[in-house]
Amino acid sequence: MDPVTHVATGLIISQLVPTPSRLGAAVAGVIFAVLPDLDYFLVAVDRLAFIRHHRGFTHSLIAIPLFALLGAGLGRALTGPRWFRPLFFLGLAVLASHLLLDLATSFGTQIFSPFSRRKVTLDWLFIIDPYLTLLLVAGAAAALWSPLWGRKAGAFFLAAAGGYLFICGLYHQQALTLAQQVFPETHLAGKPQNPRQTEIRLLNWQSFPQTPESIIVAALPQPFSCRRWQLIAAGPQGISQTFVELPYPAGLMKAVRVNQAGAAAIPVHQDCRVPAVPYQPPQDLQVHTWTRALPAPVELSQEAAQVLNTYLEFARFPLLYRAQVLGEEHLWEWLDLRFSVPGRAFPFVLQFYLDRGGRLRQWLIGRCQGEGR
Repeated sequence: MDPVTHVATGLIISQLVPTPSRLGAAVAGVIFAVLPDLDYFLVAVDRLAFIRHHRGFTHSLIAIPLFALLGAGLGRALTGPRWFRPLFFLGLAVLASHLLLDLATSFGTQIFSPFSRRKVTLDWLFIIDPYLTLLLVAGAAAALWSPLWGRKAGAFFLAAAGGYLFICGLYHQQALTLAQQVFPETHLAGKPQNPRQTEIRLLNWQSFPQTPESIIVAALPQPFSCRRWQLIAAGPQGISQTFVELPYPAGLMKAVRVNQAGAAAIPVHQDCRVPAVPYQPPQDLQVHTWTRALPAPVELSQEAAQVLNTYLEFARFPLLYRAQVLGEEHLWEWLDLRFSVPGRAFPFVLQFYLDRGGRLRQWLIGRCQGEGR
């Protein structure tokens, strides 16, 4: 979730928790709200470190009481013992809200770090949700405006944001039920990957397991509406996706008719853009299939395998999008279809240059760079 949403939530909570000073509580609320995202500055090291460690330990269940205790101890040292208990409980509440908001998105959060690198997600919200942000910003402004009615107004907007989050969760369940019907060949709908199976797949990505257990399906949120979803399924042959706009009542779906005429392979797009398709109603969906590129056989060096495995550990729906031989080197381009939005370019694209012996020459993570350097 974006920093504005986190800060607004921290400001509301700071006015609801009893503290010696409303202003001091507001400052502490902002600090606690942004504290877990200090790992964002790993992007200054390199993007590989960022995708490996962002939303890692600083977003874990263990970090919540540790950071709250650290903040309370610092507050006691600077302002006296009367601030210790209020800051501790304020820190617990704000840090827990940060973790919940991040869990609601599809990016993935390592809540069990440092004991496990498994990423957990609810898949309820897009990474930026203006409606949720607007509710929380309005609540923060009201809570700070008046010491009399501000707390009640802030609590109201916080509750409204919680209700909105709950509605998004209902729509997600509806979309996931629909995804099970659109992609009925899988029996693992909605279940996370087994970490051990994931590791085997990463280390042996060229021999993707040809078993039903390797098929993964999900319903991923889209921007600007909790009724719009990407339904996606990944298997040995490729990745299939469709974009749906659900009806207003958020409930369980009955059987639907899928437009199989749309289930054709999407040709390679050199600009790495998601097809600009409309969001369809559940009764008339079009399924698009991405086929995996077939690279020339090459044995990766240890450095190349480490970079690739780090990316594949991050990517939830990885696709080898392009595999070309350019003179004396190989070019592989990987996408993560988790971030598909119709008509938009993919972020977090790995461009991988190897020599004929499988040694890494260069790697880039960002937008697609075209066919050459």
